[in-house]
Amino acid sequence: MNKTLRPLMLAAGLLATLAAPASAAIQQAFLVQNSGWMEPFYADPASQLKPLVAAVAAAAAEPDDRIITLAFSQSSGSHHSPEQLGTGDGASVGRLLAPLALAHKGNGPALADTDFKEAISATITGALQGKSGIIWIFTNNRNSPGNDQATAERNRDFYRLLHLEPSITKTVVFPLKMPVQGKLYNARGLMVYALAYGEPAAQALSRILANGRLSRVLTRPPARLKPVDQDALRIVPQALMDAPNMRASLGSDQRTLLLDVDATALVPTVHLKAALQNQFYPYAISNASVSASLNAAGSPSVPIEVSPDRLAALAPGAEQAVDVKFRLPLEQVPSAWSAQAIRAMGKRVQLPMLVTLDLSGQQLALPPEFLADMQQLFPGDPLAEALVPPKEVRSSRAQVPLLVRVQYPLTPVVVVVGGILTLLLGIAALALFSGKRQRYAVLVDGQPRHLMLKAFSTQSVINEQGEIVGEIKRGFGAPAIVRVADGHTLQIR
Repeated sequence: MNKTLRPLMLAAGLLATLAAPASAAIQQAFLVQNSGWMEPFYADPASQLKPLVAAVAAAAAEPDDRIITLAFSQSSGSHHSPEQLGTGDGASVGRLLAPLALAHKGNGPALADTDFKEAISATITGALQGKSGIIWIFTNNRNSPGNDQATAERNRDFYRLLHLEPSITKTVVFPLKMPVQGKLYNARGLMVYALAYGEPAAQALSRILANGRLSRVLTRPPARLKPVDQDALRIVPQALMDAPNMRASLGSDQRTLLLDVDATALVPTVHLKAALQNQFYPYAISNASVSASLNAAGSPSVPIEVSPDRLAALAPGAEQAVDVKFRLPLEQVPSAWSAQAIRAMGKRVQLPMLVTLDLSGQQLALPPEFLADMQQLFPGDPLAEALVPPKEVRSSRAQVPLLVRVQYPLTPVVVVVGGILTLLLGIAALALFSGKRQRYAVLVDGQPRHLMLKAFSTQSVINEQGEIVGEIKRGFGAPAIVRVADGHTLQIR
């Protein structure tokens, strides 16, 4: 490991803990090689190097991103590498690159050599100020520090750095066909590297690759260099067995597994015909064992049965048919009479869950056609060694969101709403009835009288002499005598 990068490893742990918001701005450094080996890319009038860099920057940059444009070769004498050409937004890169020419060693006529490690280290500590950011490298893939002719061996050192340096959290490469002819050299291809320094940059790079803008410029899919222990597989649902009232599909992100369930016909066991798709471009999964589990908040992990549970010779993008069986955590599914279901008013209640797919004994290989293509673009380069993951990486994990959408009937809502309306009408009728006075005839000490009584009221009865003779109480119906004073008579007629 290069000593100049050891301080970066100390910062990696801190960077990994800093979770950036999904819309946070990020630094992006665009390093364009201008050493002697790049002579045909600058000498050929048909070269698309500078327009390509400008187009990638425009596609990758967000309005709030800090964009730094640099040229790199190797420091020598008065010549320093990388050379910062300027900062701005994505649109500024083309203007800053326009006057860029080949670099020389010091003030002499000799063209500059190339040092990839120096360029990355100095960019992180200089242009990125030691903070998380994405480093884009545009190169013919010839690494020759000190005019070292063993460029293949120097590239091996560079590739080991990309695989093993923990502060570099994500790396993808775009091998591009770009034939150019110069006065000194010719080249067939250009390599574009995207390196994420720190976890926030890895998240930002994933967003850039997913939003679709970059793929309109770099039409070839990126080869994944790192990490190769995450997101190996995708589940592609095909059919649900023995469950006519359930349906499985993929979400709009082509990753989330959707399970639509009728609450009135909910079955605890899900039997899904599906396919596992290899997402590890450009690698074929030569061999691996598959295990899986289902996780829902507030419930213990539920094992998932996958059959067959072994992958073999699965090419990138190819699928292997599997049977998937698991039990839904029914305690997570609200009752049709629950407040959550009633609030849904007969619509779907969504229950997010997570399927975890683990590959063990993982063995990856590069397909022969991919290797042949790379050898044609970059003759003599040890790209096969660069792209094959270290032997230490023998397992991977993919987490697939599962969204269970439960459709509830309207019956509980109708019953509850009807009950509430009945209660409200009863209360209103009771209020109306209790506020109305009713006239009743009574005999007080033999003398006829008339009294006005409200429902649920009690009234004292007074004779002509002003004496309290007794009390009469009224409920829903006719009143009743509840007390008569000694020596008096009281009768309801």
